[in-house]
Amino acid sequence: MIAMTPELIGIITVGIALAGLIIGLVSWLRQDIDRLDKRIDNLAADLKEQAKEQTSFREEMIGRLSKLEGLLEGLREAITGKRAA
Repeated sequence: MIAMTPELIGIITVGIALAGLIIGLVSWLRQDIDRLDKRIDNLAADLKEQAKEQTSFREEMIGRLSKLEGLLEGLREAITGKRAA
């Protein structure tokens, strides 16, 4: 049987303390990673919403530019009396 010397008790105590510290740190890191995952998900949702808004804005601008182009073409025909090729 192994005798419980003060050195052995010290080694076991340090081992238990380190195990507790490591378990606590891993738990803290998991919580931190979960928070980061939620933030990343929120940012991804925001980016998707912004992309939709930009697509909508782009389509609106294309429509307006097309209308303006048509008006300018009509004005050119009215001034010159010629149709654009």
